[in-house]
Parts: sequence; C-alpha cells; structure tokens
Amino acid sequence: MQQSIILIRLKLIIFLFFLKFTLAQNSTASPYSLGGLGDVTFKGNVINRMMGGVSVFSDSIHANLNNPASLAELKLTTFSVGIHYKNTQIASSDSRDNSRTGSLDYIAVSIPTKFFSFSFGIIPYSSVGYRLQANDLSNQDELIISRYEGRGGTNKSFFTVGFKLLKFISLGGTINYNFGKITTQASNQNENVDFGTFLTSESSLSGLDYEIGTHLKFNVSKKIILESFLTYKPENKLNSRNKRVYFTRSLQSQNIGDFKEVDLASTDLDLIKLRIGQSYKYGLSVSKDKKWFLGTQYSFAQSENFKNEFFNQGNISYENANSVSFGGFLIPDYSSITDYWKRIVYRIGFRSENTGIKIDNSLLKEKVYSIGASFPLGGFYSANNVSGFSNLNVGFEFGSRGINSESLVKESFWALRIGLSLNDLWFIKRKYN
Repeated sequence: MQQSIILIRLKLIIFLFFLKFTLAQNSTASPYSLGGLGDVTFKGNVINRMMGGVSVFSDSIHANLNNPASLAELKLTTFSVGIHYKNTQIASSDSRDNSRTGSLDYIAVSIPTKFFSFSFGIIPYSSVGYRLQANDLSNQDELIISRYEGRGGTNKSFFTVGFKLLKFISLGGTINYNFGKITTQASNQNENVDFGTFLTSESSLSGLDYEIGTHLKFNVSKKIILESFLTYKPENKLNSRNKRVYFTRSLQSQNIGDFKEVDLASTDLDLIKLRIGQSYKYGLSVSKDKKWFLGTQYSFAQSENFKNEFFNQGNISYENANSVSFGGFLIPDYSSITDYWKRIVYRIGFRSENTGIKIDNSLLKEKVYSIGASFPLGGFYSANNVSGFSNLNVGFEFGSRGINSESLVKESFWALRIGLSLNDLWFIKRKYN
C-alpha cells in the first residue's frame, strides 16, 4: 500500500513538472507555421505516430488520446508522457538552412473505474515559430532589411470519458479547453539609420470544443479481431483577444523611442471569433491477438472557411484538409520469459497529408514514414505487481513538406519521439493486506 501511495505522489510531481515545461516550449521552426493557428504538432501519442497516426487499436494498458471511445478497454491506471527532438533542413531555390527543436508532446492520466474510464491532461496542439528576412537593394544608396517573426501556439487541456455500451461497442467523448498566445513582429531597418520601426501583434486565444466517438471491436474467430472507430468534432469558435503596438528602437542601445498602441476597438479587431470547421476521423483494422496488427485511417477537417482578420496574410488561402494513414505492429512472442527481444512490439507506418494551406495557390502537402518499438519495463517499479505492463516507446519519423519552388520551400526532416506509459492499479478493493 505504501509503495502505491509513493507512486501516486511521484506521478503527480512529474505531471506538474511537465505541465510547466509544456507551456514554455516552442516545438517548431518552420516558415509554414505562419498559416492558420500554426503547425498542428499533435498527431497522437508515440504509439499512434509510429504507426502513421493510425488510432483504431485499443487495449487494456494504453490510453489512446485520439480515440475517446477506446478508453473503455482500459484496465489499469496509466500515466502517459511523450517528448520529441526534430531536425529540419529547409531548402529554397538559393539557400539552405537547418533548425532543431524539441518539446513535450503530451501528458495524461487515464483511470478505469467499474462502469467507465476517464482521462485528463494537456496537449501542446499547435506551434508558431518562424523568422524570415528580406533585403531591399532597389535603392543603391541604402540597404533596407525587413524581418518577420512569429512565436507561440495553442494548447488543449482535456477531459475524456469512455464506456462500454455493449460487449463489442464503446462510446466516448472529450471536452477540450483551448488556450494559447501567438505573437508576431514585423520590422524595417535602414542600414544608415540607427532607429528601426517595429510592429508587434499579439493574440490571446481561448475557447471550448468537444469530440464524440464510437468504437467497434469483435472477434471473427478465436484469435482474429476486427476493429473500427469514428470520431466527430462539430464546428467551434475560438475567442481571439488582440492588441497591436508600433514603436521605434535603437539598433545599438536597444532603447525604445516612439511608442503607440493601435486602437483596435474602432475596427472591431480587439475581439474576434475564429471559425474552426468540423472534422472527423475513421479507422479500420484487423489483428491477431497479441501477435500482429494492420490498420488504416482517413481524417478530414473542414478548413476552407478559416479566416483571421487580425493576422491577414494576402498570399495564404485555405481549403479542406485530409490525410490517409497506414500502420501496424508485430510481436514475436509476448509471453517469452527467456528472450526479452521477442516481447518487444515492432511498429511501422506511413501518412500522406494535405494540410489545407495554400501559399500563392500552391497547396502544402506532407509525407511521413515512421518506425519504432515498444520496450516492456518489467522491474521498473513493483507496486501492485503490475510492473510488466509499463513500457518505453521509441520511434523515428522521416518526412518532407512542401516543394522547392518560387512560392514554397522544401522541408526535409527527421524526428526522434519517446513516450512512457506507466501502469498501476487504482480503486481495486484489496482482499488481503
């Protein structure tokens, strides 16, 4: 009993530490993050991402953050955390650059009870991080440097419930509170003038949305299992509270000269509502119990009507986004006692995505290949004798986005993703002390 209490306190400390760490991170360094709400960085937990984002699989020891109804299968309390490191090469027609980013991907606690399971946590959902520069040499006597920078993003704190409706049908739902801040800055600097001109714009975002889903899981034979899921998120709106200031600043001493806050209320831009279109995901899979799994998934987001009057980029437009994923896993022998490597789960996946963002009428697309493995952590801790169900998930992603053209740059990237899934028994009445 004492071990279990210590473990609960340890998980709470880790949760609060990573919560603070999450809100301070910026997980992208891409010029494409200037569109929409930034790069949508969350595509599922590490297990899902290792299988191309396929989220149809459900079991009793992992929390699926993309499929609320699958939570009904959970039998053990699960603490989930994921982090990543990403290296990106950005190539244009006349230059190349590299960026390196890393951040927390998610933290969640998922708890089963007698009648239902529930989960709560936080997800850094999208991220803005870019720095662009243009040099104007049209005037032979002086060089004018224009810079455009952006940072910030959005987060989701969520609460999910999943329960069994029938033996093979589960229902679930998630409520998300969305919050975050996006800041951009544009500046012009003349090489012959000490003071540069700066325009800083800031949006504080907040709002609620919800998602509902259903999951079907049934045996077609003693070992072969078919699964299918469908989730739906209705259209919602984000409140964006905005402010904008002009100022001049010395390039040598950094002293601020003139300062003026823009009256946004006169143009109804101090508070606007961002329309986030409806979306859904559908997945289908076949598997052999504790042996192998093959699945596919289609995702759709109605983003063609997205518009942000405050951050208005004339060369960016939107169309509906969609993606197709394929993935699977293989377990050589999950019950092997003598050979640890046979108990490892080996995973592979692929995702092809139309992001819905158009730059100068060029559609931004992304392709990602993924591989990885889940390593059992038997002996990591021994509370309640369930240590063998915890695991370390490690995955690699390789992909590209955009093309090398006059309007777009090509991003080629690889990412290392690491996730922990730690299990324990809660709310189970003990027969013996």
